[in-house]
Amino acid sequence: MALRTRFLLLLALRWLATGLLLPVSLLLPLERGLTVAEVGLAMAAQGAVVLLCEVPSGALTDAWGRRPVFVASGVVAIVGYCVAFTAQSVLAFALAWAVLGLFRALDSGPLEAWFVDAEHARGAADEVPRGLAAAGGVISASLATGALISAGLLRVSPWSAEATLAMPYLVAIGIVVVQIACAWRLMDAVARSARPSGEAWRASLVAGVRVALGRRLRLLSASMVLVGVGVAALELFMPVRLTEFSADSSSAASRLGIVSSAAWGLAALGAAITTRLLNSVGPAVLTPTLFVVEGLGLVAMAAATGVGILVAGYWLCYLVHTSSGAMYNSLVHRRVDDAQRGTALSVASMAFLGAGAAGGVGLGALGEATSASWALATGACFMIAAAVLVVAAVRRPQR
Repeated sequence: MALRTRFLLLLALRWLATGLLLPVSLLLPLERGLTVAEVGLAMAAQGAVVLLCEVPSGALTDAWGRRPVFVASGVVAIVGYCVAFTAQSVLAFALAWAVLGLFRALDSGPLEAWFVDAEHARGAADEVPRGLAAAGGVISASLATGALISAGLLRVSPWSAEATLAMPYLVAIGIVVVQIACAWRLMDAVARSARPSGEAWRASLVAGVRVALGRRLRLLSASMVLVGVGVAALELFMPVRLTEFSADSSSAASRLGIVSSAAWGLAALGAAITTRLLNSVGPAVLTPTLFVVEGLGLVAMAAATGVGILVAGYWLCYLVHTSSGAMYNSLVHRRVDDAQRGTALSVASMAFLGAGAAGGVGLGALGEATSASWALATGACFMIAAAVLVVAAVRRPQR
């Protein structure tokens, strides 16, 4: 099986499970009695774990190997899904998100780093941006499929709203089991330059952090902090605003499943368009442009007075959502070598998820004190500021 095909297949499995949970992950705790502010507080546990584990896990990826860390991330995901399935309190949901924070930390770099290593090893480094753009399309399609399956399950379920909202977690666990088996079979070893031994893990960690926070990546890492807050607004307040226009949380979840599925379908379309644009416009131009477009989508969601405008803004965000991440990662890959690639990706992920968790707490409190619309508008400001930082980063000499 061709390298890119293996990479995209593993990505599809990885994100299909996440897609199943898109319509329910925030509505389930709300159905079980948590407030929006409490959900934001529980989500912060994920950010705290990411802050502690993200960079060490990236160094572990560089030192231990891509496949073992990716497989371990799947095992941790199963544990997190089991905890969320049974959670009934703020503390229990915080524990679930903490475990999922460890999952995200382990998952953030190994599969992509394996693909980039393999492309470099066969002398095809120029194919990396196109491969990552294609990956964005696969991720989007997988999330769309998962959300659509979840919406179907929610619509036909004969059980109570609470039991119905928990059901997709069981399906997600089964998919992750398949993902683990396929990863063990398909991710073969790739020779990498200056590959550190297990004993040199600390040295790998230090070197990777120096690269990620040094002149070459400092502004890019800062931009990802701002993006994390913007995306937190998108994820936290779309279900809240949709509930404002729905009869109950179960109805909102079913509607959100359909809307999310279409949104990720648009994201796949956006990734395909981005792949074609790469022939004439590079990641240095596309990345900030896509961040601005996502900010405009948040503005539309904030201003919405009905479902139509709300959904249109949401879809605009997702049209560029995965493409912007892929183009951002392309900028990162140009500035690091394979010995620190996993750590550099983990720093970016740490910035994104840590800021997203903190943003969830702050925006949740803002939403409670004012409204979901003001929180979304604040997220839009962060997205546009991130675009400004990326422009500054690409204009600065790398050395």
